[in-house]
Amino acid sequence: MKLKSYDVLSVEQRKFSELNLNDIFFDSLKDDYPGFSDWFSKKGNETAFVVNNENGIQAFLYMKIENEYEDYSQFITQLKPAKRLKVGTFKITLNGHYLGERFFRIILEHAIMNNVEEVYVTIFPKRDEQKLLINFMELFGFEIFTKNRDTGEMVFVRKMKTILEDEPSLKNYPYITSSSERSYYMLAIDTVYHTKLIPDSIIREENPNDFTSDITAANAIQKTYIGNYWISPQPGDIIIYYRMKPAGDNRPAKYAATLTGFGIVSEGHKNISSYEKVNELVSKRTVLTPKEIKEKLALKKSVNILKFFDEYSFKVRPIRNFLLESGILISDRDYPSKKISSEQFDMILKEAMFNKNDIFI
Repeated sequence: MKLKSYDVLSVEQRKFSELNLNDIFFDSLKDDYPGFSDWFSKKGNETAFVVNNENGIQAFLYMKIENEYEDYSQFITQLKPAKRLKVGTFKITLNGHYLGERFFRIILEHAIMNNVEEVYVTIFPKRDEQKLLINFMELFGFEIFTKNRDTGEMVFVRKMKTILEDEPSLKNYPYITSSSERSYYMLAIDTVYHTKLIPDSIIREENPNDFTSDITAANAIQKTYIGNYWISPQPGDIIIYYRMKPAGDNRPAKYAATLTGFGIVSEGHKNISSYEKVNELVSKRTVLTPKEIKEKLALKKSVNILKFFDEYSFKVRPIRNFLLESGILISDRDYPSKKISSEQFDMILKEAMFNKNDIFI
């Protein structure tokens, strides 16, 4: 199975043998699965994704690939032969709500990397943390398919390469329709906030240890940008993240500013002048502090709020100079928050060496 390394948000790849089975985190799993300790010990050299802090393990995810010859006779209704990603063991502590979004992103990214047709999870609907995961599964398009006749566990399945609802919707995540009706925009994001908000778009010059799972908004897939932008993207439109030149960087902006990824707009709100209304709209999905929000309101009298699902971070980052040479930006004074054409969007994807077929269907 192909595995992806995550540089940020404290998500680590760890061997089972490196973990403490006596951590209280595993107690509920031992209670639900009588053979869990023996199973865990036999997995010594297998890899799991783990978030660990001073309070112990906060999240644990183990996945494996199953082929078309897998035996599903234990299910009341059997799955049809196919290549699948099985979420073997998955638990998040109850205080890890936005961490849940982070881990479902990890699951779906690995499903795409490993070119599977479906993802499935078996789970008991007994404990509060299990009910939380079931809520997440339904949010991300998993549907109950059957039960395990031996254990009574529910079996949830998510079909890949499928659009389940009108956009934008997390049920489709990370897939996007190849629609000719949507619009495309670039959105300038200050370097102070860029990677806190979109941690997967971290650049080489930044320290991953500065961006941990303690940053609530960083874990969320739905992000909230607060600013005074002039563009007017609508739900379903695409925004490309333009990371501005950092303060103190002596390079010209055409070499220091870069495009780092893109997302799909879920909501837009303009000219919000009340702090209470801003706070109601953004919840914990912004990296701005209450003080910073109040300062923006005092300075500008109102702010605009853009919510979007973070879809993809470019592995190759086009720089501002590419935008100038390709005519996407007209001059050195052309501000990067602007509407672009679908052809220009495709030019950016080509420069970023992004395979559009991975998520556009």
